Amino acid sequence: MARLLRLLPVILLFACGADRESSAGSHSSGVSSAVAPVAPVALAPETPDPVYSPFLIEVVEAPFALISFKDVGMSLPAGERALIYESLAEELALALRGDAAPMMSQVRHDASVADPASHVICEARHIYVDLWSEADGWGYSLWSGCGEDDQFAHRAVRVDRTDRLASLDPLASDIASSLRGAMQTGCFTRLC
Repeated sequence: MARLLRLLPVILLFACGADRESSAGSHSSGVSSAVAPVAPVALAPETPDPVYSPFLIEVVEAPFALISFKDVGMSLPAGERALIYESLAEELALALRGDAAPMMSQVRHDASVADPASHVICEARHIYVDLWSEADGWGYSLWSGCGEDDQFAHRAVRVDRTDRLASLDPLASDIASSLRGAMQTGCFTRLC
């Protein structure tokens, strides 16, 4: 949806340009003296391919055993990615250990997980976290599989991202809250 909204001005520009060319009339030169020809407009570059974090969270005694992260638009400089990904995994593991119903969890580094080919097959008991930048903070969605109906959370967390590391704590807390809510209801899909 966000991609469509970004392309909307370009689509409208093409539509208006096509209308001007067709309404300008035809001359032997192909160019109307009243309306200049519309120059082709370059489309905005596609969103870069997702980046998979090599930091996983292993969870004990929960309906899921593994949590992985996919950056689908956090807009992080390449030099900061590893620190941000590891920090978020650690913050989420801590958030899951806290509260009234603690979950035993630990962060594990697995470089092979950063390979997009590792994410082709959906695993059982696996939570997939998609992450992106919002105008006023971070956004995330939680998935229990690869199908459209497997998304069970889609939220924005308002934080000041000036200090990226400090902004991860409220994000991790919100993700932990969404996971606890899904556990309480037993619902890990959008259909329940």
